[in-house]
Amino acid sequence: MSLTKNLHPDEKYKAGKLGTTMTLVGAAIVASMGILSIILGAAHGDHFKRFLYAYVIGWSFAVSLSIGMLWLVLLHHLTRSRWSTVVRRIAEAMTGAFPILWLAGLGFILPVLFGYQDLYFWANPAAKADPVIAHKLSWLSPSFFALRYVIYGAVFIAISSYFAKKSREQDESGDPKISVTLRRAAGPGMILFAFTTYLTWLDILMTLAPRWYSTIFGVTFWGSGNIGAFAALGLIVLWLQRNGRLVHSINEEHYHDIGKWMFAFTFFWAYTAFSQFMLQWYGNMPDETNWYKYRMFGDWQWVTIAMLVGYWAFPFVFLMSRWTKRIVPSLVFFAVWQLVFHWLDMYWNAMPQYDWTTISHGSTTVNAGPLAGPIAMHHVGFTPVDITCWLVFIGFFLMGTGRGLKGNLIPVKDPTLGLSLAHEQL
Repeated sequence: MSLTKNLHPDEKYKAGKLGTTMTLVGAAIVASMGILSIILGAAHGDHFKRFLYAYVIGWSFAVSLSIGMLWLVLLHHLTRSRWSTVVRRIAEAMTGAFPILWLAGLGFILPVLFGYQDLYFWANPAAKADPVIAHKLSWLSPSFFALRYVIYGAVFIAISSYFAKKSREQDESGDPKISVTLRRAAGPGMILFAFTTYLTWLDILMTLAPRWYSTIFGVTFWGSGNIGAFAALGLIVLWLQRNGRLVHSINEEHYHDIGKWMFAFTFFWAYTAFSQFMLQWYGNMPDETNWYKYRMFGDWQWVTIAMLVGYWAFPFVFLMSRWTKRIVPSLVFFAVWQLVFHWLDMYWNAMPQYDWTTISHGSTTVNAGPLAGPIAMHHVGFTPVDITCWLVFIGFFLMGTGRGLKGNLIPVKDPTLGLSLAHEQL
């Protein structure tokens, strides 16, 4: 087994117009599905509440893919990884979607900032009367919420831009010291990334149920996002190869590693999700178990069962096999499968909070907010706007990724490139 290889003389590693093509396709999806989503949202008759819930879910799905790939970039430099050198530039391109995704996220941040009260219950005046929520309102205020959103976006954009910029500088100079600089920066970068990722998911998704709390929620969502991120990486690599790029540099060995990460995070997500459930259900504290009660019974129990079987059991069993990960059509099937279930995971976490309960006490009517009242009144209720908003943010992700697919698709002067080209599974 050769320890190192040279770049194949016939290798096509320039992006050419592929990045532009991906950007234009993404823009077309955004334009068409965006218009359709607005029409469907206006027709729903709930003052765009369903539209905004679907919007948050779509945004969370797309952002999680970029967050997962930023983690891969940081891990690559931190551990001096070898196998991922050939796919690192693609991962960097996927983190290039942060600016456009954070800008698109203003579509739900600005309404909250300027007084929209039907997306997050803590933004509704009725929340002030709830003693469980009242002491959280110094953190959960529209202005502070919007400020934190800007800070999170600035951190992700700054980290991803720095690593992508220095990586491309190495293509020009060939300076091996840049690799050392990036490895040193990856340590503090990973710490800052971890805190920012954790707080992002707590603010955007967990506060949809402001009475509930979980210290592992952000970690679980990071794991779920990494399943989707590696699945998306595999599909983009295949698309590039079908267009004649990197056909000699990326082989079944590298696909195998992408599949191993999909398998690993499938198990990790199940482990953290079960840990959260077990501790809260066993603790039997109403503020904690109430979140699960509405998902385990009534309409939502079937979605919960689908998540257990489709997002964990089925892919876990089959991705355990070496050959499932090495046969590209098989890996593609599970990549698409896991991306669909990753969206369903976002939906399962967010949408049960859509139904708010109004309770009457004599002549007084009280808005009790999400996860209150009879379980039978909380319906899954899939609608077309759920799908169109999801497609909108897939379009935004493709636009951002396409902008990053320029120049070299592989770090041609990285000192570890030869080792990555010769990579073989043990």
